[in-house]
Amino acid sequence: MEKKKRIYKHRAYQAVANLTKISEEQKNKVKELYTQGSSQSYIEKTLGMTRKTIRTILKAEGIDRDKSSQWRLRYGSSLKENVFDELNPESLYWIGFLYADGHVRKDKEYSIELEIELQDKSHLEKYKTFLECNKEVKQYEENSVCLKIFSKVIHSRLKELGFDNRKSWTAIPHPLLKESRDFWRGVIDGDGGVYDYKTKMVSLCGTLETIFEFIIFCSEQLGIKEKYPSHSNKKGYATSTLYQVHYYGEDSKKVLHLLYKDSVTYLERKYQKYLNIVETNNQTILN
Repeated sequence: MEKKKRIYKHRAYQAVANLTKISEEQKNKVKELYTQGSSQSYIEKTLGMTRKTIRTILKAEGIDRDKSSQWRLRYGSSLKENVFDELNPESLYWIGFLYADGHVRKDKEYSIELEIELQDKSHLEKYKTFLECNKEVKQYEENSVCLKIFSKVIHSRLKELGFDNRKSWTAIPHPLLKESRDFWRGVIDGDGGVYDYKTKMVSLCGTLETIFEFIIFCSEQLGIKEKYPSHSNKKGYATSTLYQVHYYGEDSKKVLHLLYKDSVTYLERKYQKYLNIVETNNQTILN
């Protein structure tokens, strides 16, 4: 004879813990440790509480920090998280530079990484100053330096502006950015080239949508005849996903003048190249 299965009634999952057995002293200790920067896992082990109990106590006190904020508090790191809220010349420049050379990781990691050539380390220090960040610029590779920050606020803001962790293949300039010379100067400083070797030239490499938008920007601002992007021959990249555009001679001067004239934030070596092209015609080259 087949036995009947016993059916038990399951209580619905409660997202909050019952705090009736938690003393005020215990609650205060949780608040004290957390506001000092301790992680929830540390508090869990130290006080012998469940994670749900800790979260319920913090929520009842109106304390709600994301992991990146708590991490900075724990290690004494500083960061101005609202730097990209206002789109001004400086923030637009750094958004453009991140658009070219930055790496925004997947959700829940909330990391934004910027790695550039060792010779441009001073530029990364400018970026640090802009962020009001006290983290150290680190040299990871033989010829590169990097600054990695963790911020849910900045990560979310960049996502609002079209960034994702696959931007090398999918990047499209956001409507709020694509008409800004400061944004495009940042992009050129990151992924462009400024040359004065036999012929004056400015170039940009990126996704097809990025190159099209830059061509349209130059055409509308300067009246330069629109070009058609060509596949990039940049070594180490899948040329099927990257395109490029070049401006030569007088057109290159016009483009550089539009981007760099009276600007405040720029990559020093490319700015100096702009001055050489416009003013002195020195025969040197920058990539």
